[in-house]
Amino acid sequence: MTIWKHEENKSTHRLVKLYKEDHGEGEYMGDLDEKSIKNMIRDIKPDMKTDQAFGTLSYFGMLPLLIIKENH
Repeated sequence: MTIWKHEENKSTHRLVKLYKEDHGEGEYMGDLDEKSIKNMIRDIKPDMKTDQAFGTLSYFGMLPLLIIKENH
C-alpha cells in the first residue's frame, strides 16, 4: 500500500495523518507492506490497536493519529 505521512507538531499535541493516496500534503513514505505500516503506527502511537488502525486506513484511505503532549 502506498503511504503518505503528514505531521503537525504543536506545543500541546502532535497530529500525524497517514494517507493511502497523495492529498497534496505530506511526505511519500513508499509502497509498504502491512507489517511495515503497523510498525509505523506503533512507532507513532505505541498504545494504538494496530490491527484496527490498519483496517481503518485500508477502508477509509486515511488514519489520523493524535498524540497529546503531557508537558505543555
